[in-house]
Amino acid sequence: MREAAGIALSILMVVGVSCLIYLALLFFRMEHVMLLYLVPVLVAALRWGTLPAVTAAIAGIAAAAFLFYPPIYDLRVSNPDQIVDLVLFVIVAVVTGQLGVIARKAKMRAESENLREALIGSVSHELSSPLASIVGSASVLAQSPAIRQDNQLSGLVAVIRKESERLNGDIQNLLDATKITHEGIRPKWQWVDPEDIVNGAFARKRERAVERHVVFAVADDLPLVYTDPTLVESALGQLIENALKYSPPHTPITISAEQDDGRIAIRIRDEGVGLTRDETDRIFVRFYRSPRHAGNVTGSGLGLWITRSLIAACGGTVEASSAGPQQGTTMTLKLPIKSQPGRDEGEDD
Repeated sequence: MREAAGIALSILMVVGVSCLIYLALLFFRMEHVMLLYLVPVLVAALRWGTLPAVTAAIAGIAAAAFLFYPPIYDLRVSNPDQIVDLVLFVIVAVVTGQLGVIARKAKMRAESENLREALIGSVSHELSSPLASIVGSASVLAQSPAIRQDNQLSGLVAVIRKESERLNGDIQNLLDATKITHEGIRPKWQWVDPEDIVNGAFARKRERAVERHVVFAVADDLPLVYTDPTLVESALGQLIENALKYSPPHTPITISAEQDDGRIAIRIRDEGVGLTRDETDRIFVRFYRSPRHAGNVTGSGLGLWITRSLIAACGGTVEASSAGPQQGTTMTLKLPIKSQPGRDEGEDD
């Protein structure tokens, strides 16, 4: 219905332009009336799409040939210059119509994205408070003597707490993604020891890694980095969580930090599911989830996109590498090394 209405309105616009040209010719001499018929083509392309734009172009050619090019009231055109005008109009109309359609689709995508962001933000805010209450209540219940003495009840409470914390993490990712999109990221710069960043990030995920073998290999005497430790710890924590999520419980995870070509390189290495070439290329795309894991591993597809956004705001990079499926994955976070602060400055910070 919308497209049919667009076609009808496109024809009406061509009729309107023809009337205006007819009136203008009573007072002015116009050599190239065809150019005016580009207006209905562009409007139709922007508002209704390809078919109404094509209809406007065809109707414009027919109207110009029938009304303004001799022989009048005949669709045949005898003047070579006017034939050239018609050919050029076709070419320009096609290009203009395509540009209009592209612009319309881009506008629709932007409006759809804004609506989705608004819905995500609204729903996430509404869910965050009750989920926090559920997590807190489950934590209190888990400490109750009556619950701890009952293996079945303690197991149920543990499941409630685990799943509510997971859902709370997903909602926090949605809120972070909305904030990054609309407000951007404003790092709070300070000098910090890379080892402190590693320890702080791991502390955030310590409960999830309590039964895992985690190997630390942080080089001695690493220089300070000038960054926002909160943002980097959050990003590194996401990488640690992914390593825990996508690797078997009996396999180790290695967290290392060293100097690498003028930068601090922090690497998270697991021996899990690995990455295909396509996954390596797309893993940092917002909302992307690998078809291999979409059905059996929970997630929103936002974690790594948020990670890269946070590290990019701090002037760093994040890269993924893998030898292939089931060959493990290495996530590398790199931060630039700047001229070190003076002794007093470092102590003040």
